Amino acid sequence: MDRRVHITEDTLKHLNGEYQVEEGDGGSRDPLLTGRKTYLVIDPHTQRNISRRPKQSNTLALGESRQRASVRMSQYLQSWRTIHPFADLSNPDAAPSKKPIIHTSSAMSQSQLSADRPPCQNNPNCLVVDNGVRGSLDTIDTAGRRLKKLNCLTLMFNDLSLERQFRFSEVKGLHQSMTCLALIFVTMFAVQMLVSTNNFEMAVSYGATFPVMVLLLSIAFTGYLEKWRPKMPVGFQWISGLSRGVSTRAALRLFVVTLCVLITLLMGVLNLYFLPGKNCTVITNTTELEGLKLYTLPYYLYCCLLAMLGVIVFVRTCLSMKALLLTLAVVVYLALFLHVYAPRSRCLIELLYNDTKPGVLKDPQIMSGVWLVIFYIICLILARQDELSCRVDFLLERCFHTEREEMETMENVNKLLLQNVLPLHVAACFMGKTIRNQDLYSQSCDSVCVMFASVPQFKEFYSESSANNDGLECLRFLNEIISDFDEILSKPKFCSVEKIKTIGSTYMAAAGLTHSPVEDETKKVEMSYSHVRSMVDFAITLMGRLELINTHSFNSFKLRIGINHGPVIAGVIGANKPQYDIWGNSVNVASRMDSTGVLDKIQVTEETAQMVESVGFSVTLRGVVNVKGKGELTTYFVNTDQSSPQF
Repeated sequence: MDRRVHITEDTLKHLNGEYQVEEGDGGSRDPLLTGRKTYLVIDPHTQRNISRRPKQSNTLALGESRQRASVRMSQYLQSWRTIHPFADLSNPDAAPSKKPIIHTSSAMSQSQLSADRPPCQNNPNCLVVDNGVRGSLDTIDTAGRRLKKLNCLTLMFNDLSLERQFRFSEVKGLHQSMTCLALIFVTMFAVQMLVSTNNFEMAVSYGATFPVMVLLLSIAFTGYLEKWRPKMPVGFQWISGLSRGVSTRAALRLFVVTLCVLITLLMGVLNLYFLPGKNCTVITNTTELEGLKLYTLPYYLYCCLLAMLGVIVFVRTCLSMKALLLTLAVVVYLALFLHVYAPRSRCLIELLYNDTKPGVLKDPQIMSGVWLVIFYIICLILARQDELSCRVDFLLERCFHTEREEMETMENVNKLLLQNVLPLHVAACFMGKTIRNQDLYSQSCDSVCVMFASVPQFKEFYSESSANNDGLECLRFLNEIISDFDEILSKPKFCSVEKIKTIGSTYMAAAGLTHSPVEDETKKVEMSYSHVRSMVDFAITLMGRLELINTHSFNSFKLRIGINHGPVIAGVIGANKPQYDIWGNSVNVASRMDSTGVLDKIQVTEETAQMVESVGFSVTLRGVVNVKGKGELTTYFVNTDQSSPQF
């Protein structure tokens, strides 16, 4: 019957009622099933008329703390070192110790989850997130909850640690703000020079403040000298770091900005004090009034407005400081134009309109106050908008930095996973590539030493009983042996040895797969001998490690090892679940050397025995052995008493 799965009653019990079934009548299908209840599983897709596959989802554990990428990588590596593959199997009823986490990554493949069984359905701490929105979750969350993170009045972060990070973070573009302020300063100088009749006081005031502005502007641009720092004399290399010092140190940056702004605010109105006309009200002659140059009064008002504009050109400066400077400026300016210099305004009105009283819009005294107040409000609004923009950018930058760290962490984890499945030189070929099913990785190797090391006694040791948890204890012990063998591969001495796979209790490895082809025949021969030496050393080390395991576990397992060398073909089969393997006659002969060997012995062919002797090991003739598929072969045993591995 189409779209059905035929199962027994015992299998149905393990489904926990997740699928609907119907009677299968197994006896009518096969005589061996007579007397046993069988069932047919009804396809849930057919029942719900769902023709498309459900979207793939990822599960994120809520409450997982954000950490630096290096810290998370260390935790991943530590968890791999202490992993116990069969720990949960020994106690099926035990609850997992950690929350289930499925990381979002294309390289870490996940099975398609059925629509009626979402991941972590029994865990209230899990959140299902679709792949399409996962990348922008934090950004949306940051923008959506911005008001909760910021104080509506002061725009300060409610989190003091976050506020501290913002205050002490590096400010980029300080030299640009200094340049804008310098342009405002020069503009005020030009305006006052053109309208002033007494330039001596102005020359003194600007002569004293101009060098200070030039010095501060030069400090802001010293960052461009960083690339010439190595060519500078040692005594002057500190100059290139002045700009960065101002950008990174909050207190120094605030001092420099405040000094520049105060100088600009002062120079906006200072030289108005030295202009004549303080007692112009006693003058009644129109000619004398014209000689006072009262038309300069509006221009000094414009200079004050420019000076107030200089307060808001600095980015990442505290809003409260900007508001304080602007308030101080507008109070002083209003006091000067509405009270101190009020007689000049009245004289100007008299000069322009004689005895006629002008309207409000033509009264310089009233309009100066109006313009100052309007400009003060506009500057506060702009300063607030700038502060809000900077703080949101800071939050988004932190979000981006966190996402980038997570991406780097997952990329490193994916690399480690791929390198655990494939050799390093093979994994490098697959990094960052989309491998199609028809694309194969293959490489011909002229001289590779292949080893098969098996534990034949494990078949007799393995049993399924209540004493060993239905065989789980046996599997755990085999895992300990294989894990110790894998650990030996991490030693620099065996860098040329690559584990191929394990087949039951047989450990397969090869040496000489990672070296690039060498055209010189002499070097090829030297490399072949080097591979054989490394493999024999590795085999002897495995035997010593197994003896150490026996001592601690009170067992008496022995290795049976077969080694051969020759040309092989190495390749990767499968794109979704790649598996690295080697093929060739040399591999088959090495396997036969193992299967026809003797416990606690390393058996090699005659050709390999000659190379073994050439690299410093002694061999003992075993004799002629009938090898399946190869006929009669003369084999040798490698003497292992001469070498004892050091642990």
